[in-house]
Amino acid sequence: MTKIRDLNPIGNIARPIGGTDLGIPFVMPNGRVGYVFGDTFGGTTQIAGGPDWRSPVIVTSPTRDMTQPIVIDGACRGGDQLWPYVHANGEFSTVLPCDVVVIGSRLYLWVMITQGLGNEKWCEIWYSDDSGETWHNGTSYATPGVGASSRWSTSAFRGQRVMMTWDRGRDGWVYAISTGGLARNKNALLWRVREADILDPAKWEGWCWLNNQWQWKANPADHEPGDILPAGARLGEIGLRWIQGHWVFSGFDAGAYEAFVRTGYGPISGVNWGTAPKLRPVRGSGLFPVGYDVQANLYGCYVHPDSKFEKPDGTKGQFVMIVSQWNGQNGQGPYRAMQYRFTAPNKLGTLLADPAPNDGGSGPISEWDPILAEILGTS
Repeated sequence: MTKIRDLNPIGNIARPIGGTDLGIPFVMPNGRVGYVFGDTFGGTTQIAGGPDWRSPVIVTSPTRDMTQPIVIDGACRGGDQLWPYVHANGEFSTVLPCDVVVIGSRLYLWVMITQGLGNEKWCEIWYSDDSGETWHNGTSYATPGVGASSRWSTSAFRGQRVMMTWDRGRDGWVYAISTGGLARNKNALLWRVREADILDPAKWEGWCWLNNQWQWKANPADHEPGDILPAGARLGEIGLRWIQGHWVFSGFDAGAYEAFVRTGYGPISGVNWGTAPKLRPVRGSGLFPVGYDVQANLYGCYVHPDSKFEKPDGTKGQFVMIVSQWNGQNGQGPYRAMQYRFTAPNKLGTLLADPAPNDGGSGPISEWDPILAEILGTS
């Protein structure tokens, strides 16, 4: 495990960023990589608290080669907060992002509305159709009749549907793993929903243990989803990504105070996450870390979607993980997101290319493309 660089401070955008955290990575429709930050502050130093408080924030990068340091050269809305609201407004203090999934040209962002750390009031799904420049909330802009709700309960399902991570299964479904909030004291649940129904809570299906078998059940109010990790698991921030035919589940294990990367292959319903191969690429510590794989005040821990199990020549590939550090005290640092790199886990099956990558297509359309398509009979 090697630290490559700090992602912040960031001075080359309209609203510079001093202190920030999370940096949840995802591939945007235009082929750039977005990084979603949580509570973000202005200035030039890695300090929590201070001027220009905003959250969520998305910065962007052209870097797709995970053997290279990540270069940040842009931001949605110039680095502004994604939609307007007042922090510490009496009802809630801030809006914290959990993950983005991209379906076609639309970005969906799951967020927690919090009143202080560990006190999540409700969750919401917001979406953008212009690569993060403008955002809408589910209720007002959902397709009429789908029953979408702007507020998702944080007490339902034993309080384990608060922090959410998701990705497309490349089969018409979005698969998601959820856990509790920033108390970091809950196990994980597995979900799925058809891509077209993502805003409708009634269409979500939970992975439930019923009649001595695991099965999907829609709107499982009377048959709650079952824990997918061994009893006693206590998770913090989590990430789920489809990478080369593998499901990669990463995050912060608060019980063991370390990052984890679990891998499964094939349909996600066939993965036993309790016994799935597991790496521990970086461990937490107190103020004085000891060892190359130790990071003081660790949290976050998101595997980058451009990580690869193998290089083109068939040798071991590289994984990148975005890791956060902060001691929890306002006015103090370092408060930052960092790029770490480590040797990829072992592949579990044939490596697959993404059948529908979010790369914005094959490039600009030439006037000759329709003519060529007609000649080839593919128009």
